[in-house]
Amino acid sequence: MIEDTMRFLESRRGLIAAALEAVPPAPNGGGDAQGRILEFCLRGKMIRGCLVYLGAEAAGATQAAANDSLAACAAAMELFQAGLLAHDDIMDRDETRRGAPTLHALYAAASRNRGEADPAHVGEALGICLGDLCYFEAYALLAREAVGKAGAAELLALCSSVLGEVAVAQMDDVAWGASRAEPPQESILAMYRCKTARYSFSLPLAAGALLAGDPELARRLGGLGESLGILFQLRDDELGLFGSPGTTGKGLGSDLREGKKTLFRARLLEAARLPAAAVPDPELARLARLFGGGVGADAEDLAFIRRQAEELGVAASLAEIKATEEGKARSVLRGLTSLAPGTAAVLEGLVEYVTSREK
Repeated sequence: MIEDTMRFLESRRGLIAAALEAVPPAPNGGGDAQGRILEFCLRGKMIRGCLVYLGAEAAGATQAAANDSLAACAAAMELFQAGLLAHDDIMDRDETRRGAPTLHALYAAASRNRGEADPAHVGEALGICLGDLCYFEAYALLAREAVGKAGAAELLALCSSVLGEVAVAQMDDVAWGASRAEPPQESILAMYRCKTARYSFSLPLAAGALLAGDPELARRLGGLGESLGILFQLRDDELGLFGSPGTTGKGLGSDLREGKKTLFRARLLEAARLPAAAVPDPELARLARLFGGGVGADAEDLAFIRRQAEELGVAASLAEIKATEEGKARSVLRGLTSLAPGTAAVLEGLVEYVTSREK
């Protein structure tokens, strides 16, 4: 079924790209900002935009591919994502995204080439502005194409609410990274739910159903999206440590450098500190140093972390959470008895995709 999902995603990317290319110029021209945003969006997987179409088709929308409101909404989801990533890369001090320099790194390089003072600061400042522009353009798209149509008011309110949750969860993520305190694992899962799950999966799926006139299905798809998003984030944590940069399109170890309080980290350190684990003091100290933030990690460090995780059964520990969330997702799907067979297959494959993806 994952093949059905991949074919669906690929078939909708062109529609979203066309909608993004049709976005009117930014106020006062925007310099080269519009081109940078478009190029950045087109390099993405566009999963969030594709899920708008999937939510609409789950609601029985006919001719969804030709619906201008859906195209605009899908493009808006990708613009929201671009803005969040532009800001996230600055906060995480990442220099690579989607196989190329991050947006703020590109601005910094251009400033450096012009011989300007403090190019790093210029790059970050312009990256922040670019991220803001993405948000404003996304809302403008929704206003032009959706307002006055069924579900539009609910959609705008939902976008604002979910993006507000992302902002607060991101604040928690940054604050935890700077703190020596250990947040409860339930709080980490709640952060995943608000920072990733709802905006990446619940929001676009629900948006499509709302525009198709089915608010009850939007609510149910929102629940499905939460489980999909948690599975997606858990896989993201693994790829951030052990993925291939050539495949993921970004460098490894940024979570370590920023001291991110991931669930993987929490489970590994918890297991390592148990007396029964008998982890030697030097290895405990090395784990604490690597996960303490502010340090880089080389290939040997990452191999050490992987070995410790395997020996301490961290994968099996996280598998319980994954099984719980996958069970919730499949339970929602079983309850959606009116889905067309093709749509059901795409949604089923989506569960497989988020748990097995390599990028």
